[in-house]
Amino acid sequence: MDRAERLARLAGDAGCTPLYTLKPFSFVGAMELLAPRVAGFSVSSLFEARLARRVLGEEGLVHLTTPGVRPDEVEVIAGLCDHIAFNSLPQWSRFAPRTGGRARCGVRVNPQLKLVEDARYDPCRRHSKLGVPLSALESALAGDPAAFDGMTGIHFHTNCDCEDFRPLLTTVRRLLERVGGFMEKLSWVNLGGGYLFAPETDPSPLLEAVNLIRRRCGAEVFVEPGAAVARGAGRLVASVIDLFDSDGATVAVLDTTVNHWPEVFEYQEPPAVAGQVVGGRHRYLLAGCSCLAGDLFGEHAFDEPLAVGSQVVFEDAGAYTMPKWHWFNGIGLPSVYARTPEGRLILKKSYGYEEFETRCGG
Repeated sequence: MDRAERLARLAGDAGCTPLYTLKPFSFVGAMELLAPRVAGFSVSSLFEARLARRVLGEEGLVHLTTPGVRPDEVEVIAGLCDHIAFNSLPQWSRFAPRTGGRARCGVRVNPQLKLVEDARYDPCRRHSKLGVPLSALESALAGDPAAFDGMTGIHFHTNCDCEDFRPLLTTVRRLLERVGGFMEKLSWVNLGGGYLFAPETDPSPLLEAVNLIRRRCGAEVFVEPGAAVARGAGRLVASVIDLFDSDGATVAVLDTTVNHWPEVFEYQEPPAVAGQVVGGRHRYLLAGCSCLAGDLFGEHAFDEPLAVGSQVVFEDAGAYTMPKWHWFNGIGLPSVYARTPEGRLILKKSYGYEEFETRCGG
């Protein structure tokens, strides 16, 4: 919880309101611990909104932005959420009138500012599906300003795993320069996530960005980190179930799979392992137990040899594991434990054959 408390302190210093975004880790037990430390949750779907409201009751805020609002969901979402940022101007014009004033509505804006090198994770990539392009927003404001009547806020999210707040300040300046007159009429601005809020990060650009918005627009400013809170809070614990030589490499097969942590496969970068040593005497290719040839966690070296039954602990596995893991090959999902401040482990959830059968239509 120290990450959430650090976020809350920094948000307080900056004068903005912290939310936790559910997409990297949405386990109910963790949400219940986080709820008193943030103002609410940011969600990306109807089901996440329902889960957020179940945990918060009526005491916290729920913000939603998603490209995927379905027509039959609008009224339900409006009853669950305090703020909705529609993903496009057509979505805004179709759905905002149907919210009945129950949620404060706005749009997600794509500032068209490239900050992420890998296009797979760049919200502002060419032909992005995420938000109203800034140039399109400018044209619409000039052509039909009445179309924005009733709009109360904007959301933007332009980065991914960034350790420096300067790009956020650049984004805010760009928006104020291009559509500042429009923003002066808004009551809320959501800065999104994509920043890691690391202890060593200089917070001054964040503070300046928030102050620029508050001084010019008088709007409430939200931030909604996710991985910044969740990533370091989880570990994936596996055991070695087989060891053998393959073309001169020692393969250690684990009782887990990259399908329990799909970003390992997506990024093609070996995750950190507890006890690994650069240049260690015992080197292994850590492999998942599915039939996928690329089900690999990479090569890792240790000072002590592994044996069948040895534990292998992957660090920084709190984000984008549980929400993305799946049942490929019928391999059981990891059980979820909570660790007490005293180091005691408490089983919170286990997954058995019955869940697998249900998923398969049984």
